[in-house]
Amino acid sequence: MKILVTGTSGFIGFHLTKELLAQGHHVTGVDNHDPYYDISLKLKRLSNLKSKNFRFVHKSIENDLSQLNGNYDIAINLAAQAGVRVSKDREKKYEETNIYGFQNLCKFCENNSIEKILYASSSSVYDGSKIKEFFESSSRLNPKSLYGKSKLLNEKYASLFSEKTGFSLIGLRFFSVYGPYGRPDMAYYKFTDSILKNRIIELNNNGEMLRDMTYIDDIVSGIIGAIKYVMNKNEKCNEIFNLGNSKPIKTHDLLVTIEKILNKKGTVVKKRTINEAFCTHANIEKAKKELGYDPKISFEKGIINFLDWYESYEKQKKS
Repeated sequence: MKILVTGTSGFIGFHLTKELLAQGHHVTGVDNHDPYYDISLKLKRLSNLKSKNFRFVHKSIENDLSQLNGNYDIAINLAAQAGVRVSKDREKKYEETNIYGFQNLCKFCENNSIEKILYASSSSVYDGSKIKEFFESSSRLNPKSLYGKSKLLNEKYASLFSEKTGFSLIGLRFFSVYGPYGRPDMAYYKFTDSILKNRIIELNNNGEMLRDMTYIDDIVSGIIGAIKYVMNKNEKCNEIFNLGNSKPIKTHDLLVTIEKILNKKGTVVKKRTINEAFCTHANIEKAKKELGYDPKISFEKGIINFLDWYESYEKQKKS
């Protein structure tokens, strides 16, 4: 297949594109290498995607996309301003990239008859104020962050766009994705970096928050399942799927696990935050039934894989 993927230098986009290329697909990748975190990591990911079947376009999705013209079988939107906590001057990116960028990509797909679209949503769309499972169709949607609100607006736009065009759109609500080549702004990465570099760790809300940590390989398998699902549908569909691990852990336990594996204690300062969910917990029965989704990597194994990669990556940066 010919596949358009935005955010190919990002964490999930990189791993997905690598798998798609391994399966023999032709991928056009789009990324603007936004400096939200270290661009050298994004370039490192990109350097591992060299293939005769891969074309890269340096572009922001909110801008003119005409140079991407091609006969694509499916478009997958993973480009976004990520994270629930960003600096004030960066908050505008939630609107520019997440909302207008997604709408711009959908219009590009309409103009180029790309009738199958997958897009990244987030667990942040849910009301995570209590410890409970999140169900796609029945759980309360009440995002606490601007990031979560931007993702919920995408879902609403996707529904309207599907109704208007007859195109199929699949939203994937990702839950705390982690693993090698991960994002440095995520807690597991920051904890590791701070412990090994003797920096202070900010532990939000006494480490009592629960996160449904989901390993990157499991997420990629879920996206591949969603691609197969939508490509095999002859009629229009507009669906949402949770892609999580369904085994939330406390951020305090996340820290302790990393300390134990590294055999080194971190220096912790406790901090209170109010703009994020207390708990994320995916019910994944729908994804299991429809996508064949079956997360296999345990949290401990996934963290060990990440730490092995982190050690190797840090050595490469110093050499």
